[in-house]
Amino acid sequence: MHRITLVVMASLVPLTITQRAAAQTTASSAPYSIAERGAVSVETVGGADLMIVGYGRAQATTISAAGVSIFGFRQNGVLVTEAGVPGVITFTSGRTYAEVNGPINTGMAFANLNSFPVVISFNFTDQAGNDFGQNSFTLGANVQTAKFLNETPFSAAPFSGTFSFSASAPVALAALRTFVNQRGEFLVTSQPVTEIPDTISANASVMGHFADGSGWNTQVILVNTSDTAISGTVQFYGEGSATLAASPVTLTVNGQVGASFPYAIPARGSIKFQTSGPNSLAAQVGSVRIMPTAGSNSPAAFTVFSLSTNDGVTVSQATVQAQPAGKAFRTYVEVNSSNALSGSIQSGFAIANTSPTAATVNLELTSMDGLNSGLSATVVVPAFGHSSKFVHELFPSLGLPFRGILRASSSGSISMVSLRMRYNERRNLLITTIPATNEASAATGADLIFPHIVDRGGYTTQFILFNYVPNQTPSGTLRFLSQSGQALSLNIR
Repeated sequence: MHRITLVVMASLVPLTITQRAAAQTTASSAPYSIAERGAVSVETVGGADLMIVGYGRAQATTISAAGVSIFGFRQNGVLVTEAGVPGVITFTSGRTYAEVNGPINTGMAFANLNSFPVVISFNFTDQAGNDFGQNSFTLGANVQTAKFLNETPFSAAPFSGTFSFSASAPVALAALRTFVNQRGEFLVTSQPVTEIPDTISANASVMGHFADGSGWNTQVILVNTSDTAISGTVQFYGEGSATLAASPVTLTVNGQVGASFPYAIPARGSIKFQTSGPNSLAAQVGSVRIMPTAGSNSPAAFTVFSLSTNDGVTVSQATVQAQPAGKAFRTYVEVNSSNALSGSIQSGFAIANTSPTAATVNLELTSMDGLNSGLSATVVVPAFGHSSKFVHELFPSLGLPFRGILRASSSGSISMVSLRMRYNERRNLLITTIPATNEASAATGADLIFPHIVDRGGYTTQFILFNYVPNQTPSGTLRFLSQSGQALSLNIR
């Protein structure tokens, strides 16, 4: 979606769009029933009162839905960040990237859904593979806690590496990467936590979008989820063309110019690669491929891509996680304007072709109630190539405002990234990632947990649940709980 760089620096005239009015109510829960290829959305109203923190629990009565919570934060009346935090299930041990370094910090939000206390043990591993900071804490029954890694009980000094934990019973965890930008604004994005022991694979993995140049840069972060050293190569693939397969592009990464970048990661360690295309260059976009060496396991991987203004202020960051390829994906989309106005919300997507032949991708839109919009489109993605589009660009006759589900089905194996873009009061472009779920994923009846929700004090949260399993109707109740585990009343719409 590099076309957005053509408008992001437009004159900051305070043009706005009218937001959709919706009935408001105060509730601590919201029942849901989701049609085939449908979705539901629940939004908090926010307000200037003291901040409220807690967690959410979507308790399924049939099968689980896929879901994401998007929390936005306003400073001095300006929306400065939106962060999409996917719903998770509980597990007993995991690992994620961790960084405490000046304006960068990492936060952990644990939620204990059990009726008894849980002991959580943790430690850090630096980029040289040294373990340190082993400690533990007890999380009470139904209690949630959210702390930065430089706060008690973690108390980490500045470092880059990994955070690993094990719990005496299953818990839910969300990891948040925060960045205080050059204007002192607090930007937030989520980052994945990998369950360990991981399902170890020696196959190549793909992250479906990167951007570099014209204000964009991308960090590729690899985490070793095993107890043995791993190695391999990182390559940035371009888009390809109608007649040519995509191939690796030459970029400046960690100060080195090349088309292929080797990695070697000690047990439990991590490594970071950062592109540094000048603002003066047109943006290069494409996908990222992680190729382990023979006999080596794949790392857990994600990218963080950032957008800066011409005067060097970082205004947005978003995370793209490596995902298994598939042939059919669903994601939530929202469009209220096709113009770059203050308040505009525009969904887009990126598709990476993981196969050596061109892939024909069919796209269809259904409304929140699962009804077919009657609109469809086709995109051909070159071999190993990449394509990125706005929803309103692909469906120009779409009636606005629109909320619903975009389904992508392909003749070959693809990886899909879903992005929500929103112009704030300055007409800066804010970006966050929305889950794109593989229809081949197994249905489950497990509760979907949102380990961290925040409202008021400048924050709002939107909960989105959608149906990801064909021919099923997820239903249940979305419950809001305080940090102490009590019912939490929120003003919602």
